Amino acid sequence: MFDLILLGDPAAGKATQAKLLCKKYGFYDLDMGKELRKLDKSTKNPKLKHAFSKTLNKGKLTPTKIVREILKNKIYSVPAKRGILFDGTPKMIGEAKLVSKWLKDAKRAEKNILVLYLKIPQQEVLQRMSSRKEYFKGKFTKRVDDNATALKNRVAYYKKNISEVLEFFGNKYVSKTISGIGTEKEVFNRIEKQIYEFNAKNQTRNR
Repeated sequence: MFDLILLGDPAAGKATQAKLLCKKYGFYDLDMGKELRKLDKSTKNPKLKHAFSKTLNKGKLTPTKIVREILKNKIYSVPAKRGILFDGTPKMIGEAKLVSKWLKDAKRAEKNILVLYLKIPQQEVLQRMSSRKEYFKGKFTKRVDDNATALKNRVAYYKKNISEVLEFFGNKYVSKTISGIGTEKEVFNRIEKQIYEFNAKNQTRNR
């Protein structure tokens, strides 16, 4: 088994592909949004409850410390024989460096880590984001900041940070960029091709 870091442009379809990949390969789906919601429901810690009431439950960013703690705990607790799919995370260079350290500490070998980036043209990013609605408190709503200027600013901010993450991971692990344009099946087939080639090279090295 291997670990897969699945990143991509905003609205490139990462969550959809992650779901398909987990179903086929049995990955542990490390989706930070899901992890935060699970923790919000299960925790009895008053400080955490207070933090979530001011961030997660209002659609705002959760404190970095909480996000990093979840990443660390999952990397250490998922059995080594089961792969982890990092579902759109990490997005910041600081977290990427920590994830790399924790993967090494957890004895998850560098040769068994694949990084894939789903790329779509910027115009497509803006079009998909402007039409996308977010699920919040039991219903779908349109983000209040989804106007043209705000979207462009969000995309520019994201790309600046994710480019640093990709450069860092590219110097440590096998990293590939895949077109996110096409049907779910077409994109999934491209991902599977990269996985097949990655596993084939690993098997050759291990002979």
